[in-house]
Amino acid sequence: MAAKAAPAAAKAPKPPVFAESGNRWLVENQKGKQDLVINGEIAHAIRVYNCEDCVLTVKGKVNAISLNSSKKVALIFDNVISAVEIANSQRVQVQVNGSVPSIMVDKTTGCTLYLQSPESRKAEIVSSVSTEINVVVPGKTADSDPIEQPVPQQFLTTMGADGKLVTVPVAHVGV
Repeated sequence: MAAKAAPAAAKAPKPPVFAESGNRWLVENQKGKQDLVINGEIAHAIRVYNCEDCVLTVKGKVNAISLNSSKKVALIFDNVISAVEIANSQRVQVQVNGSVPSIMVDKTTGCTLYLQSPESRKAEIVSSVSTEINVVVPGKTADSDPIEQPVPQQFLTTMGADGKLVTVPVAHVGV
């Protein structure tokens, strides 16, 4: 009779990190922190990794923000020069108070993007392998309700007359 293998030891949780290292801010392994604040500079790139149930506020203008492998994280920022990347995450909220040229969402379930300023509404939103993405913008007046719109996740592809593929979002008819 062969001896049973001992169960694999559970991995010890990694220590939380909230530190500036050169031109990079590292925010890692944070759990339940609702008051994380970074005073950013133009050269800063911010990496948020493996955080859960946190709120991170980035003040000022930074180069880039990456949010990866996180759950129930709210990211609030003023301005980003290049892009915000969200990957491998669940139930995240991103609020843009200033401007960002590009927001990329990859392998993420449940992402709400709040585009608060007129400049933020010029952002390109690129999504792949993601579901439940919604974009929220303020109403037409201060008294109006915010307007929430889903990012399509179903597409219809047909062969065009010129032999090239034509892809459009599926439009569902309201009842």
